[in-house]
Amino acid sequence: MTIVRLFVLLLALAMGGLHGAAKAQIVIREILATGHGGDASMATKDAIEAAIAQAGGMRISTATWLSVSEVTQGASTAYQEHFRQNIEKITRGVIKSYTVLESGVSPGSGRAFVKIKALIPTYQPSDQLKRLKLAVAPITLTGPARERSDAPEFAEMVSAAIEAHLTQTRKFAMIDRRYTDTSNRELSGAAAPHSRIEESARMGARVGADYLVLAALKSFSVQQQTSQRVTGRMVAQRVVPVALDVRVIDVASGQIKFAQTYLHPGRMPASITLAQYATDIGADIGQIIGTAIYPIAVVGGSETEVTLNQGGDTVQLGRVYRLVRLGQPLVDPYTRESLGQEEHEFARAEVTSVTDRTATARVVSGRIPLPIVSGALLARILPDEVNLAAQVTLPALPGIGGPSDPGKAKPKENEDW
Repeated sequence: MTIVRLFVLLLALAMGGLHGAAKAQIVIREILATGHGGDASMATKDAIEAAIAQAGGMRISTATWLSVSEVTQGASTAYQEHFRQNIEKITRGVIKSYTVLESGVSPGSGRAFVKIKALIPTYQPSDQLKRLKLAVAPITLTGPARERSDAPEFAEMVSAAIEAHLTQTRKFAMIDRRYTDTSNRELSGAAAPHSRIEESARMGARVGADYLVLAALKSFSVQQQTSQRVTGRMVAQRVVPVALDVRVIDVASGQIKFAQTYLHPGRMPASITLAQYATDIGADIGQIIGTAIYPIAVVGGSETEVTLNQGGDTVQLGRVYRLVRLGQPLVDPYTRESLGQEEHEFARAEVTSVTDRTATARVVSGRIPLPIVSGALLARILPDEVNLAAQVTLPALPGIGGPSDPGKAKPKENEDW
């Protein structure tokens, strides 16, 4: 038996997500691949690289020993390869094992060929990652808020509430940006020498956000004000005015997709704690951002009540929504960009019940046009419920509304958000 020792630079997996799974998991893919080379060793290396490429892409970042044993049995010669890892597991996955199915020399070319069956652990993410990926960055402190010792804790509570609200809408794949150090320490266990090869497939499976929510707390102060009632009694009241700059950034381009200043006068009843106040503000901001990207839509109902495609804590019992029908597309005459679509209010509805994913609202005024086409009607928040310095014009859901007039100017791009 002749042993040929060859040091081979293998290409480690840089694999994109495999869609279709209900939850994230590690799966073993069985891949058949054929390689060619000047000898059996090089043909085997080529076959392994081809198997990795089929698994989802590759990049040079690891080194591994490959032992090739030449075995002679009677008049035939075969090769047995032994794959041995010699590096830290720092990639999304490595070959668990492979078997040589066939080897020999190609007729005519004289080049060696090797056909293998490789088992490759891959990370299969959940279907939620097909959604728009959004991350909420920790709130920064600017201006007078930087001088307040209680401002960091308040900002943290607001940030957590924004993230919670957007997560509960079930419209986004929310990417963590607040506890990344903790999760990174947990993930680093996959790179430990004693960990299974399958666990290394988790390494590098992190995804980036499409949009990043940024907020800066500019003004925050806790004040006590005294007012006199008509009875002559003096009453002390806590006032906590808040000002935040909020923006949503397209991570790839750095473009500001949404920007507004959130102002709250902060007149708080005695029964409201500062933590609840921060949570309410975060929910307000989350509602504004969430409905700007994905407005609440009517997905069913009758003449007297409708079903909304959002529930949980993102929809409150007793809240009244404007129900609008979308009309013709609107185009800015200067930039030729889309301004969304015309909106025609035809009814108002009050939320009467909420599940984790949907809500039911009773029609309190107007009339519902029948039949109801899912997504053709939107539910808008009443203007006086928005605490922004200026009312936000929320664009329409993509693909909803009547056909555009061919005689009118077309928008430069079909992106209302």
